[in-house]
Amino acid sequence: MRGSVMQGTGRATWPERFAAWTIIAGCGLAAGAAPGAAPLEAAEPVVVDALANGLEGWTIDGAGQASTGPGAAAVWTCEDGVVRCTGKGFGFLRFTRPLEDFRLELEYRFPKKGNSGIGIRTIPFTKNFDTRPSVAAYEIQLLSDAGSPPGKGSCGSLYQYVAPSANVSRPVGEWNSMQIECRGPRIRITHNGTDIIDFDQTTLKETAKKPLAGNVCLQNHGSVVEFRKVRITDITAASR
Repeated sequence: MRGSVMQGTGRATWPERFAAWTIIAGCGLAAGAAPGAAPLEAAEPVVVDALANGLEGWTIDGAGQASTGPGAAAVWTCEDGVVRCTGKGFGFLRFTRPLEDFRLELEYRFPKKGNSGIGIRTIPFTKNFDTRPSVAAYEIQLLSDAGSPPGKGSCGSLYQYVAPSANVSRPVGEWNSMQIECRGPRIRITHNGTDIIDFDQTTLKETAKKPLAGNVCLQNHGSVVEFRKVRITDITAASR
């Protein structure tokens, strides 16, 4: 599927549709409920395919611009459900809707040796060092370092803060899966089917005051990297 940010179409934007679905799923009220009626049980959180409309609902912070379709000459492209970063410059592709508690699922691969990351609960990157996800919030490190020992800078780490229990990254060219779940101060990460991090940020002085809400983003760190099957579930209501 090819997609791009659509403007002036008269239709609800992707962030607006996402917000509407999330409210319906999490507020515990059915549409058209009678005034004064007892609240219904909250529905299951809605899982949203974040690339269903290409790059609609995403914006670029830092280097590059977005483009779609065959032959597109841009840092970030989206074609047939795969987002590709050419690795020129430094920056992020940010999902514009802020999230509190959520589950992010995706697959990624490095066509050749590379470096990338996933920002969570972060703020827009303004090219100021302090606005990088790894400083303002968290970055989950992505590296083509299969076979290397786990550490605070290895693939799957909460970069600089928490090492994964194991480095289960796959060789260059293979797709990797990752699931990140944030509920309050607790962050859990599953990499290629293995639970590698279960962390309460209040237990570490350096992270105790990190934000509990913000944006999700994908990193351009000067390497070619691809993402697909990006799904986001807002579980804020379910966590309360």
